[in-house]
Amino acid sequence: MSKFVEIKNPYTLQFSYIPPQFIERTLITNEIINNFIRDIPTYRGMFITGVRGSGKTVMLGDIRNKIGEQDDWITVDLNPESNLLDSLARNLYLIPQLKTMFVKAKLDFSVLGIGVSIERASLIASNEEDALKMMLDVLKKAKKKLLITIDEITYSKDVAKFSHALSSYAGMDYDIYLLMTGLKENIKAIKNQKSLTFLYRAKVTELEALNVTAICNDYQKTLEVSRERAEQLAFKTKGYSLAFQALGYHYWNEICRGSKPDDVDMKHLDSELDESLSELSYDKIWDELSESDKKVLWAMKKLHTNLDSALIKVEDIRKAAAMTSNTFTTYRTRLIDSGVVDGKQHGYLSFKLPRFEEFMNLKLY
Repeated sequence: MSKFVEIKNPYTLQFSYIPPQFIERTLITNEIINNFIRDIPTYRGMFITGVRGSGKTVMLGDIRNKIGEQDDWITVDLNPESNLLDSLARNLYLIPQLKTMFVKAKLDFSVLGIGVSIERASLIASNEEDALKMMLDVLKKAKKKLLITIDEITYSKDVAKFSHALSSYAGMDYDIYLLMTGLKENIKAIKNQKSLTFLYRAKVTELEALNVTAICNDYQKTLEVSRERAEQLAFKTKGYSLAFQALGYHYWNEICRGSKPDDVDMKHLDSELDESLSELSYDKIWDELSESDKKVLWAMKKLHTNLDSALIKVEDIRKAAAMTSNTFTTYRTRLIDSGVVDGKQHGYLSFKLPRFEEFMNLKLY
């Protein structure tokens, strides 16, 4: 039990980096990587989408790291709130290997405030688009490919400008590729702009739940619990990435405080899990729902209380929410897209996120 020290907790409540206990979605990860590294990629742009806390950012970082390990690839991560073209140019110039190549090619980027004015320069950039064309030409001659990653992208005029530039660069046969994450509604807003050819044609990959067996195996090994307790914990997460981390994090700390691995108080654990899910994800998800979305969820919750099954008939929900078929269909689709509700079983809906009904109880007060 000496390994159970709070500062060595391998689970984390932090975002934006790959945690020590990380369950890889191998199939999707390999599909995205293989698309980019093949000689003729099917897609130059790809989106990863999923509900908040589903692990989009972690997968983005994992793929960026894996591709970046290959000698013929350069990776750059951009802040979605920045001037994307200017930020890309500056990030490329800051890579020592590339800076040396740009200087050797006598490229002048002083207009962007990077580098110095070069006497008898071969080319002088007049703006960020010119600078990037010059940089990409150097990368192409060096047989380098460029992967750009952007986390939580949303539509903006700058994103539109960036998309048009990428279409132009792709047309010049530069090896430039883009991998993004975003909520489904934000990706739809981008794809509704059909003039944004590069992003409009980008493939969307939605993250499904983590494999519950993999979670069970992880908990059994890491927390040193019995198979029965590991299964109980794994099913409690419903495969939700944030719940996997939060449950493991709190369970580890309970063992640190003296509980035997199989004797941790599950009611207390549920309370800690609920607090973490609420603070880190559910409050934000709830705030983004419309009043009609919530009306459907309250109807589902009321009906589910009287059922043994997690599945609730669509027609019963519609009647309980007092909506017409057309109106209900709109909000059913919205809730499925939001990741709160599962509609895979024809004619039925169920709550997709773990302990979301318990979270809703707090909204009554």
